[in-house]
Amino acid sequence: MLVMKKKPSPPDLTDLTRGELEVIIVTLWDRLVALETKVDKNSSNSSKPPSSDGLV
Repeated sequence: MLVMKKKPSPPDLTDLTRGELEVIIVTLWDRLVALETKVDKNSSNSSKPPSSDGLV
């Protein structure tokens, strides 16, 4: 049986200061860049085997 996970709701950011919001934005930006870099890797630009490239 396939169980669907409920998507977490975003946190309430209304009471945060501008500085706190900026920290969150920079943190999320860094995570996004790291994930995009990881996704962009394939066998021609990393040490991954060609079989790990998936269907293109």
